[in-house]
Amino acid sequence: MPSAQGPQNRRGRTTILLTGVALVLVVAGAVTWRWWTHPRAFSDLGDSFASQPLPLADAALSTTVILPRVDGSSEEITLDDLDVTFSSNTAEAEATFWVCHMATGEEPILAVEQPDASCSDIEAFKSPMRFEYGSAPDSDYLFVTITPTKQGVAHLESVDVEYRRSGGHLYQRGTQAIRVDRMITVR
Repeated sequence: MPSAQGPQNRRGRTTILLTGVALVLVVAGAVTWRWWTHPRAFSDLGDSFASQPLPLADAALSTTVILPRVDGSSEEITLDDLDVTFSSNTAEAEATFWVCHMATGEEPILAVEQPDASCSDIEAFKSPMRFEYGSAPDSDYLFVTITPTKQGVAHLESVDVEYRRSGGHLYQRGTQAIRVDRMITVR
C-alpha cells in the first residue's frame, strides 16, 4: 500500500527546490544588474597634488582624469556626463572638461598649467562624446581644468563619469566615481 505521506513529501521537496531556484535567480539577477549599471572601466589616479599658494591669475590647473591603458585592446566608450566633487571650494573654482586625442610621441599630462603644450588636438567635452580608450599613443585621455575665481582653496576630490560601453561589454552603462585629489590654494 502506498503511504499517504509520499505525495506530500514530493510536493514539499518540489516547493523547497523551486524556492531555492527562484532565490538563486533573484540573486544572480541582482548581481548582474549591479555589474551592468556600475561599470569599472577606468582606474583612479592613485596620487595627490597640492599647489603652493598661487596668485589668482596663475592658479588654473589642468589635470588628467582618465589616462590611457597600460596594455590591452582599444575600446570605444561614449561619455554621457561629467560632474566634479569638491571637498572644499572656498576659491569658487569652476571645472571644464577636455578630451585630448593623442598623437604619436605625445605623453599624457599629469598636472600642468598649459595642456595645449602637451597635446596638439584638444576638444572641449560635449555630451555625448566618443572616447577612444586604448593604449598610448593610440588613445584619448580626459582632463579637467580647475579655474579658481577668488582667493581660497579648491580641493577637487573626484569626478563622476557617466558612460556607455560597446557591445563587447554588453552595452554596460552607468556612473563611475574616479578619485582625482587635486588641491589649489589661491592667495
